[in-house]
Amino acid sequence: MKKICFILGIVLLFAAAFVAFERDIFSQATKAVVNKQIEATQVKAYSYPEFYRGIYLNVASGRDIVKLKQYIEAAKASKINTIVIDVQIGTSYTCQIPAENVTFCLENGMHPVARVVVFADGLSHWPVDPSVIANRLSVAEDACRKGFKEIQFDYIRFTDYTVRGKVPLHERYAFIEGFLARAREHLKQYNVKIAADIFGRVPLNTNDHIGQRIEGLDKVVDILCPMAYPSHYTWSKKLMADPYYTVYLTSKRARERVKKAEIVTYIQAFQMKIGLSGLSFDKYVEAQIKAVHDANVRGYILWNARNDYRVPLAAIRNYYSDTSRISKANKSQQDDETL
Repeated sequence: MKKICFILGIVLLFAAAFVAFERDIFSQATKAVVNKQIEATQVKAYSYPEFYRGIYLNVASGRDIVKLKQYIEAAKASKINTIVIDVQIGTSYTCQIPAENVTFCLENGMHPVARVVVFADGLSHWPVDPSVIANRLSVAEDACRKGFKEIQFDYIRFTDYTVRGKVPLHERYAFIEGFLARAREHLKQYNVKIAADIFGRVPLNTNDHIGQRIEGLDKVVDILCPMAYPSHYTWSKKLMADPYYTVYLTSKRARERVKKAEIVTYIQAFQMKIGLSGLSFDKYVEAQIKAVHDANVRGYILWNARNDYRVPLAAIRNYYSDTSRISKANKSQQDDETL
């Protein structure tokens, strides 16, 4: 009888241990599921702008919290919802914008975008030093860790002039698109969007020697940002003189050539050659804003290298408050200009 009781006790002991073990495993599994649900909720909680209305800031403006607060105060009063900030100085391997500054942007309803210059003035030496690629990816990753929700790669192209080392066009495309694909995979864990800046002429042509093509980039980025500055369309008097037409045509052509990437157009918020249009600076900016809306793309970002947005922001306020609008240009097929 004692033997039976002893065996029964051992069995009950093992049973109790098994139940405890199973409960612990179940508890861990439950916690894992809950944690994943929390993480998923946190990811879904961030909402990208339905329509980008942005301005660009350099490193000095972005890392100085006093300056940043001033820009954001002015931006909020002008319906701006996106801040693109340079995040690198020289060849630093880290993001130069403090995490608390990025948090401040988020707390004030600003979508923070980290701008990473890949090849200053364009890639001019071939082959590319692997350390350069590693550097840009390191900066982008650090920007993600500091809270940026989007990484925008600029100067991701070959130079517009001579390249040392023979590089066939198809290899240029493959390299540019390959870098962006690698960056996207490298940063996937941070759940950020990947954007690329492109020349304004790229949506209007094919076989561009700088290595940018809409159809290829469409496969490796979430957002394409054509730089549709009328002052830079030097091959066409019409495109230089008609800011509405230039931005509308560039944005529309870009949208028509993509299958999944969205178009956020850079517009001219500086005064170079605006006299050709016969418009005042504020009306020049308004014309471009209207063009972006009419082209039915995802939004716009104002570019001013000096970060002087006094007139452009006033133009934005006027545009969204004034019922009068600049007339649409004649958008018939025969008027569309290409290279």
